[in-house]
Formats: sequence, structure tokens, C-alpha cells
Amino acid sequence: MIFQILLVLSIRFFLFDFVLFKNVRTYLSTKGYVFWKLLSCPFCQGFWCGLGVFLVFHPIAFKLSFLLSMLSFGFVTAYLSLMTIAIFYPLIDQFEDKYTPFDSRK
Repeated sequence: MIFQILLVLSIRFFLFDFVLFKNVRTYLSTKGYVFWKLLSCPFCQGFWCGLGVFLVFHPIAFKLSFLLSMLSFGFVTAYLSLMTIAIFYPLIDQFEDKYTPFDSRK
């Protein structure tokens, strides 16, 4: 399970914070409220990435226990995603400011 949580946090970072996807995120965030909210809310990003990873690693079963496990994993990864952003965002900004040429960050 720790592997799956780390995978969720890695995927969330790769899709929603990685500098190479900034132009795509900016473009999509102007295309509607759903895109804007998904691209600006780390809790939402963690939840949906968590559900995706859970569904890949667990066989789908139409039982209440499966639904509760899936939602639990989604909410745990959403919370961890939010905490990760709160803790590491300032450090990521410092790193990018220090090691990224100013011209390429536009």
C-alpha cells in the first residue's frame, strides 16, 4: 500500500506540478470550471489520482467493501496530497528559481 500511495503522489506531482506541463495546465484551466478546479485543487488531484491507482491495482468488485476501500484510499491520498503541497511547495519554488533559467519559466 505504501508503494501505491507513493505512486499516487508521484503521478500527481508529474501531472499537476511538473514545469514541462505548465502550458498545458494553463490552457486547460481556461476551458471550464471543472478543469480549473481540478488543476488548482491539490485535494481533488490527490483524490482522483488515488482512485485511478486503486482501480489499476485492485480487481473491480461490486461490493460495499470495495466501494468503501476505494473511497478510503482516495480520501487518504487526497489528504496526503494536500499536506505534501503545503510542506513541499515552497521548497519546489526555491529549487526551480535557483536551477531554472529565468527565460524558460515564462
